[in-house]
Amino acid sequence: MTNEYFNIKDTCRKGLLKYLGKAVSAIPEMKNPSILDIGCGTGVPTLALAEMFNGDITAVDSDARSIRWLEEKVRELNLSHRITCLNVPFSGLAIEDSRFDIIIAEGFLNAVGFRKGFLKLLKLLRENGYFIIHDDLTHFKEKTSFITANNCVVPDSFRLNEQVWWDDYYKCLEKEIARVEDKKLAELFTPDMQEIKEYKKNPSRFTSAYFVIKKTG
Repeated sequence: MTNEYFNIKDTCRKGLLKYLGKAVSAIPEMKNPSILDIGCGTGVPTLALAEMFNGDITAVDSDARSIRWLEEKVRELNLSHRITCLNVPFSGLAIEDSRFDIIIAEGFLNAVGFRKGFLKLLKLLRENGYFIIHDDLTHFKEKTSFITANNCVVPDSFRLNEQVWWDDYYKCLEKEIARVEDKKLAELFTPDMQEIKEYKKNPSRFTSAYFVIKKTG
């Protein structure tokens, strides 16, 4: 796995950061919050959060290659005193309850199960803390009801339609992959090209939603 592969993916992933920024804007100003970025991947949102807030960030992902790449970027940006990177599976995550002021889960609950993941992460959030979830759009009303049934309120939520995913991510990725001349590097993008193919076949499947959640008790 080369740095160039990660560079290309990160470049295109940054196109979606404005929506994280929109979600974060619904959170009242906090002084030096403690933040968890769960399922951080290569840390594009993690580094954006470091610019938005002055607090400390714990970035967690089960993929060792992604975490190593994030650690490299953190060192280059001299952020090691603020960002802690953990390469652990969700099942092995051992963090004291009520540890964080803000938790970010970008696509993570879709992978581990919305209800199971939500309840486990909610324990790590302090009372009156905020939980930002980016998840697929399916069962939107049911998810909202489940959230509010667990001592939380939803001050804001919004949806990203299929055009957003094309304009702000897949179009960039397709263009960048087309520029790759190295055969071995190009092969690394095979899953991404398949994903783009699936998007073009059925764009309506590629919709998502942000939930801005406040823990009230």
